[in-house]
Amino acid sequence: MPGGADLGYCKALNGTGTRILKQYVRRGGKYLGFCAGAYFACADIEFEKGNLALEVTGSRELGFFPGLCRGAAFKGFEYNSEVGARFCKLDITSKLLDMGSPDNLRSYFNGGGVFIDSHLLTDQGVDILARYRDKLDIGEEGGKAAAVGCRVGAGYALLVGAHPEFVTGTLEQLSSMGQEGTNGLPENWESNEKQRLMFMSALFKLLGLKSNNSTELKPPHLSDLHLSGLNTGEVTSLLGILREVRSPGRSAATSMVIEAESTTFLFEANGIAPINSMLENFASDNSMTTYVRTYEGAPPEYEKTPHFDILNYFQHLREYQEQSTKKLNYGSPLLYGELMTSTNSIIDKNFKLLQKLPSGFTVVATKQTAARGRGSNAWISPLGGLVFSVVVRHNIKHAVKAPAVFIQYLIALSIVKAIKFYDFGYDRIPIYIKWPNDILIY
Repeated sequence: MPGGADLGYCKALNGTGTRILKQYVRRGGKYLGFCAGAYFACADIEFEKGNLALEVTGSRELGFFPGLCRGAAFKGFEYNSEVGARFCKLDITSKLLDMGSPDNLRSYFNGGGVFIDSHLLTDQGVDILARYRDKLDIGEEGGKAAAVGCRVGAGYALLVGAHPEFVTGTLEQLSSMGQEGTNGLPENWESNEKQRLMFMSALFKLLGLKSNNSTELKPPHLSDLHLSGLNTGEVTSLLGILREVRSPGRSAATSMVIEAESTTFLFEANGIAPINSMLENFASDNSMTTYVRTYEGAPPEYEKTPHFDILNYFQHLREYQEQSTKKLNYGSPLLYGELMTSTNSIIDKNFKLLQKLPSGFTVVATKQTAARGRGSNAWISPLGGLVFSVVVRHNIKHAVKAPAVFIQYLIALSIVKAIKFYDFGYDRIPIYIKWPNDILIY
């Protein structure tokens, strides 16, 4: 449960929601709450008591921590602001040290609380996991517990007053918080970032999750791509067109190289993996090299693409096209990759390749490492998502009356309709469109 304001959680979840949460945890589930998510899980809270503009007090329904959470531990908090934000020093206790946590770190803090008298609640299943080292602005009579673990039935709730999930960031980013000299910016921020990751890893392990021990964030190795077509000769024809932009002197009898704007594409015939000599030739290239296995005959077997059955996909595509009264070419040729940066950027950022692709050319991925959401936030798409991009050659004369955004909207509408009419009961799925092309369930 993330930070923010716990009154919103109460409004949305009190009653049915908290009952489900309590039942889930008591039956062996795990709960992780940061800042407001921690306040929300305590039996009672006191936030800025006496400050009429900010005061929030009262009992809470979850009660995973059977006591009082009082805050803010450090003064200066303002909603929707970094004015009171700071980096506080946390001292870690043995329970997390045994999980690989460092003995201390600096964590981002903005309005979090102290778990009062935690040391008196051990007989009720409470473990103190971390303490604030800095002097508190609300008194220290009830202790300085900054993080606690609470046994709840067969489950466990882990509550943290600070925000260790907040990336330490660069000095330039941190300095934007203001309060020069008083907000505890880590001097050795790179070292602190490693400590933060080790602390987060320890939290996850305490919850029974598996977590890697390395703090080095290495980009995952991208998979080879597979180019195939629904109809005989489709891939052969496309490869012939792509040869117009191939890189002279860098192609061989069974391979073709296209050095596009951000990616170097190495096409290998007959679904053959790139040979070592070809790999060595591109080892020093500055651009990212992507290997494309081409299938001019039958598409790849399921064993080569276990997360996406291309043969089955083409069978469904053919059946649909045969049912239509109009000629449809969308969905093929198909470029599939189990793991790629982004189905959109791999063509959109490589105009040299894009200009030669036919309308209807489709890119599908099982997972993406550089997906973009609202506000340009990058995220790694989870397994199970339908990740695809389609090339549409839209006449520019229609740009005013029928801009491309409406094509996205129509496709989103068609996907929602397809889900709603998929089978009995699917019409009750609460699926919606967020203009123009986001599809979500809530």
